[in-house]
Amino acid sequence: MTSSPPGVKTQFPSTASDINALREAISPARLGTYLKRSQRNVRRAFELYAWNVQAGAALYPILQVNEIALRNAVNRALVSQFGAHWPYSGGFLRTLQKFERETFEKVRTKLEGKLRLRRVSTDRVVAAQTYWFWVMLLTSRFEERVWKREFTVSFPDAPPRIDRSVVHARADSMRMVRNRIAHYEPLLDHDLMETYQRAVAMVRWISPANAAWATLRWPPDPAVLKRS
Repeated sequence: MTSSPPGVKTQFPSTASDINALREAISPARLGTYLKRSQRNVRRAFELYAWNVQAGAALYPILQVNEIALRNAVNRALVSQFGAHWPYSGGFLRTLQKFERETFEKVRTKLEGKLRLRRVSTDRVVAAQTYWFWVMLLTSRFEERVWKREFTVSFPDAPPRIDRSVVHARADSMRMVRNRIAHYEPLLDHDLMETYQRAVAMVRWISPANAAWATLRWPPDPAVLKRS
């Protein structure tokens, strides 16, 4: 890289003292990846770091829209197959592996304790689950029990070539980028415009209206997502 990432304005740090203070504030370990990518040029490393912050912020809206759309789509399938109270359905719980069930029930029990209820609403359980949970429910283990009957209902606008396995792969890639953003990790090795486009496409398979609204409300900024 020989130029600063587009859209990043750098006026600080301007002195050696500022540079050292900022490097310590970020931490040498965290800045190390950016130093390596900038051939040990400290100022360019700060610019890359600033780009990483902007890129994560630019992707956040579509990732949020994508996650909510996906969990609602999977929830509809679970309601259809296991009933409106599927979080308490023995049939549903038996589909989970030991670790999955323990993780799910831990979240559910925590909600029950917080709300002081013997049973909490399905909506609250849905909202409390991680993106990992919804991605897990798209694995091949649920093909026969859920997706063979529910895929076209939950993803009504998916093209004919798109099936459960494609959605699972894309959702898992969204999960990894989302987690990197959430933990402030480098995005340098990700094609962020492709990530944005894939997130929009998945939302469109579920709801074209939702995808249209999201792209109009939070359009991508190529100057940020396509760093030079």
